[in-house]
Amino acid sequence: MAIINNLTDFNNITSNITSFSHAYLFSVSSLSTAYPYVKEFAKKIICNKKYQAECQEECDVCYQIDNEEYDDYYVVNPDTIGINTEEITKLLAYMKTKSIHDNGKRVYVIYGFERLSRDVSNKILKFLEEPEENVYALLITENIDKILPTIISRCQIISLSFPEKDDEDIILTMKKFLKNIYEKHNSAIAYINDYWGDLLVNRLLVYESFTVIEKIITNCINKYYNLNFNDNYVCDFLDNLTISQLINILEITNHLKSLIKQNINLNLLIDRYIIGVTRELIVCQK
Repeated sequence: MAIINNLTDFNNITSNITSFSHAYLFSVSSLSTAYPYVKEFAKKIICNKKYQAECQEECDVCYQIDNEEYDDYYVVNPDTIGINTEEITKLLAYMKTKSIHDNGKRVYVIYGFERLSRDVSNKILKFLEEPEENVYALLITENIDKILPTIISRCQIISLSFPEKDDEDIILTMKKFLKNIYEKHNSAIAYINDYWGDLLVNRLLVYESFTVIEKIITNCINKYYNLNFNDNYVCDFLDNLTISQLINILEITNHLKSLIKQNINLNLLIDRYIIGVTRELIVCQK
């Protein structure tokens, strides 16, 4: 499994593909880190200019894929439990309709494929056995051992391994977000887009960002008890809180993170997070 550090490496690895299979199974070490690479591969399939290395920044097709606005690019993201049958039924029905674009190519992506139940996996298997013309599947998994062998046998395998670390930009952004709440309390709601704007395009990235917040708070608790802690997650302003307040904020984080799977409006969820954390900060500062 090759270590991939940037899109240039990825493009070099995939540049020898001269024609595309109807199905690819990406075996990855991190769903969120794989996200831009999967998009890049989808562009290669759909955009003729991209495939020929002639695509420029102004390409409408690639721009729409980047923003998940392209009609023939359909993405299913997992929640913390999995993907339900209704989502897959809707996906398969959509992929059987005709494309409105000239090239007619359609790509569907399923992240966290190992989280599908056996019944749902069999629905996908049937579709892979009788693929529609110009329809391409990109199935993404963090645990290929949990995928049905019959599905693996019908896919081209692309194995990617990324460095085992959280995105440094997300860590820095979440630190700034927490500091904004600490300093502005409920008024921090007015600044949500400053910290979450680019992340809100993908529910999975929001989930990963809340995971980073959990690590920041847990790290502060470990520091309080003189346990091992990671300097990358240290937020000095959190040292002013009591241990009970830190634990309460961690519980708020865990609870609202769990709600992401229920398709709650993400802006509303972050509003609720700011309000909940502010309540703990005000109690602490009295």
